[in-house]
Amino acid sequence: MLNIDEPAHMQPQVPLFRLGFRPFFLFGSLFSIIALTLWMLFLTGNIQFSPHGNAVWWHAHEMLFGFVSVIVAGFLLTAVQNWTGRAGVKGASLALLFALWLAPRILLLNQDWVILPIVATLDLLFLPITAFFMAKAVLPVKQWQNFTFVPILLLLTLTNALSYYGLVESNPEIIQSALYGGVFTITIVVAMIGGRVVPFFTDRASDWKRQPSVNWIEKLTFISLVALIASILVQQQTAVTIFAALSGSILLIRWNRWGWQHTFKVPLLWSLHLSYVFIPIGLLMIAVGFPLSAGIHAITVGGLSGMILSMMARVSLGHTGRQLVAPKPVIFGFGCILLAALCRIIATLLPAYYQPLLILTVLLWVIAFGSFVIFYGSMLCKPRTDGRPG
Repeated sequence: MLNIDEPAHMQPQVPLFRLGFRPFFLFGSLFSIIALTLWMLFLTGNIQFSPHGNAVWWHAHEMLFGFVSVIVAGFLLTAVQNWTGRAGVKGASLALLFALWLAPRILLLNQDWVILPIVATLDLLFLPITAFFMAKAVLPVKQWQNFTFVPILLLLTLTNALSYYGLVESNPEIIQSALYGGVFTITIVVAMIGGRVVPFFTDRASDWKRQPSVNWIEKLTFISLVALIASILVQQQTAVTIFAALSGSILLIRWNRWGWQHTFKVPLLWSLHLSYVFIPIGLLMIAVGFPLSAGIHAITVGGLSGMILSMMARVSLGHTGRQLVAPKPVIFGFGCILLAALCRIIATLLPAYYQPLLILTVLLWVIAFGSFVIFYGSMLCKPRTDGRPG
């Protein structure tokens, strides 16, 4: 068995910075609540809001690179410790990485274009440094499968850079391609992680027994999503349709092999499965001609954010030494985020009801992630209950 325990005197004094999931899960969730509330108040005309660039760019950029990316970073920097047996980034290094994420979130609320080079530089450093810490852990033990996350994080950095470039050039096509490319780059990460943890957790917590993965399904999942990203970045709509259909179909086949029928008595399982299936649903919606916004929000709100909430709930319990039973308000939050996804999809399809459905979407989001902040915030700021490091 790998031993990653350290003497107590080597642990950071501040529990919040003992492992990546702690600050990034807590403050990433809190940031999402603030960002979406500002967005809703702006769209409903209740506030004057002039962030950097414009409010539309800010909303899309910050939910992707301010919220989703930091949660993914928190998960990877935590999981890599278990994968490799090498201690994860912590203490001052983790605090500085956290500050590097936080600073652009604050600065982007200022519309002064003079600070753009500073903001962009800080923002574009976060994921490469995260990738560096990943590489530092996996290379010595030659875990090439886990090293795959390093170039994916760098690809996500490229899409972020393109979003800034499109903003400077006032080119909405570049911005759209960059942001959608970023969405599907994150989708690759979630698909890869989901392929490991969803069947594993289902096997452990239900009467379903995990089946060996099918090699061609796993490879085609990765290849089709990469091809989709490339098609988006070069703006080839026919190819986007083809690869959205292919990746959506293969992801649905993959998910159907994970025993979802056995999960409905375990909230930490059904929340994972029902969230994950929004990803192929969103891809297939794009392929068959639904409004692009409907498909994208099926993926981002239902799929990525639903998976994030469920994974944060489980990882935070396990890595703070607690029993794997989510608090009831957080279980209610699992349902809220799925309802939020449905409301956001319907809002696109029924423009006459867009504003009330948008308000409902944000309220459901605030309940979902607010429940996590309230009921998990204290445990993320306290030492593990079992006295172990992390």
